[in-house]
Amino acid sequence: MTVAQATLRLIDRGDLLAALDRSVAKKVTIISAPAGSGKTSLLRAWAGRPDQRHRLAVLQVRRDQHDAQQFWLAVLGAVRHASGTISGAEPSPATPEFNGQAMVDRVVSDLEGHRGRVVLVIDDLHELRSPEALAQLTRLLTSLPPHAHAVLATRRDQRLRLHQLRLAGELAEIRGEDLRFTERETRELLSVSGITLSEVGAALLHQRTEGWAAGLRLAAISLAGHPDPERFVAEFSGSDRTVAEYLIAEMLERQPDDVQHLLLLTSLLDRINGELADLLTGRPGSERILLDLEDANAFVVSLDPERTWFRYHHLFGDLLRLELRRTLPQEVPVLHLRVAGWFARHGQVADAIRHTQAAGDWPEAARMLADHSFSLTLDGQAQTIQALLRAFPPGADRFERRSRSSARPKACDRSWWARMP
Repeated sequence: MTVAQATLRLIDRGDLLAALDRSVAKKVTIISAPAGSGKTSLLRAWAGRPDQRHRLAVLQVRRDQHDAQQFWLAVLGAVRHASGTISGAEPSPATPEFNGQAMVDRVVSDLEGHRGRVVLVIDDLHELRSPEALAQLTRLLTSLPPHAHAVLATRRDQRLRLHQLRLAGELAEIRGEDLRFTERETRELLSVSGITLSEVGAALLHQRTEGWAAGLRLAAISLAGHPDPERFVAEFSGSDRTVAEYLIAEMLERQPDDVQHLLLLTSLLDRINGELADLLTGRPGSERILLDLEDANAFVVSLDPERTWFRYHHLFGDLLRLELRRTLPQEVPVLHLRVAGWFARHGQVADAIRHTQAAGDWPEAARMLADHSFSLTLDGQAQTIQALLRAFPPGADRFERRSRSSARPKACDRSWWARMP
């Protein structure tokens, strides 16, 4: 959707509009965030303000655009259309002998001829698949005339080599965390949508969506006219039909088969690293894939400064687990047991027990809890023990009794008494 075509109702996000205003004082602005984060909505609101002072040359990259010539013809057409020199989008037909460098020079020349400040807006830059065109775009961005600026909206960072602009303070960046709705904005969106939720309900919806714009809008669509909004929010997840359809089409199906396989198999974990992912997929190289997914804003978030542990966005994780159960139900217990073994070998007993329970191996889970409940108690994890006990199914009282008895220190256990204050 281009800036001009969008007609959806928006809430006022004044802080973001002000940030985009400030960024235009620099040479290039990158808006990089996951699908559905509100990049186009932000551009639309900014471009459509009555007090907009800049001429805008707006271009949306076509899906899977591999042809450099078609891309540059569209760029030149947008620039000339903004200047009022042509009425169409394409200034000239394609030719068999395309000179990319000459085309960049033509765009620069046309930008220089603009009266007043002009902003080149390129939306959906992630759809540009031509390394040649990206290299030429780098040349354009580093050669913009003094009164010209570029705003690039993309789902993932492209290899544009703009480090010199960054060092010179001429590169502004708006990221996914900047575009997330605040809890206040979530309540405002619900209000303008005619939806009444309690403060607790609105906070829970914000937490579940992590402020993701598309998730909030899809939830608002489903909430409209719902007989029990509070219950809907309490049960809302990535398996909701409208959210699942969006995530499958815009996130999951756009990944190569091996990446989809990794995402599905690792979705049963709250956090994942490369070694665990290699174990579940049966092949090496998973850490590189996870790093690439995070860099691509594909709802993969690193949890530590070294970027060794990752998690999935809450709604994306819900969707992946649903797809795993739907497509590979027989594999789920096997995967849980494989993970349980890894955690046990790495001394993370509570996690090992949880995954053993998830696999449905209740006798083994009870044995592990009985064997380790004493050490867990000494480590201050008494509440963890209780949570693990509550996870056993009805009729498993014998497992619980065995674990509880093992958790009690015996009077003859001198190591226990030695640890007492």
